[in-house]
Amino acid sequence: MRLEILPNKGFKLNSFIFNWSEERKSVRQKLKNRHKEDDRVIEMSQFFNGDTSHDIDQKRDIYQNLNGMKNYFFLSYDKDNLLSELEVHWGIKIWIDNIEMEFEKDINTYLNQLNSKGFDFKEIEQGNYLFEKLKITIADSESIGGDGNGLSYLYSGQSIEHLIEN
Repeated sequence: MRLEILPNKGFKLNSFIFNWSEERKSVRQKLKNRHKEDDRVIEMSQFFNGDTSHDIDQKRDIYQNLNGMKNYFFLSYDKDNLLSELEVHWGIKIWIDNIEMEFEKDINTYLNQLNSKGFDFKEIEQGNYLFEKLKITIADSESIGGDGNGLSYLYSGQSIEHLIEN
């Protein structure tokens, strides 16, 4: 499978374009409804003196082994069921500005290639790198509990405000 990041627009997965704010029903149809729905409320009130306004209303679909290939990714939606985030955990070749990125390959290669094209990054946690201009993060295996510095995670979102320190 091939995933192309389309900054500020969304992404292209194989031949289908997915725009940020696209309706969940439309996204599911393009992916032939091969998802596992994972909607839930994550209660945070215990950390905020009982205030439930901090609860997280998670709406996401999980896709695994799509198109007969080994892959694993999530698509998340806002409160109105509009596409807002993509998380890729493995099994999909990623393209950003004509740079091909493969899981388990040295993340430093991709950091250098993206940086040479003018995409600055900062390390927001050890092994986790934010590219504000692209609205993505990429992370190495060690940062998510594995071993080594191979690419192990990609996040792309319509908004990355929650990742930027004030």
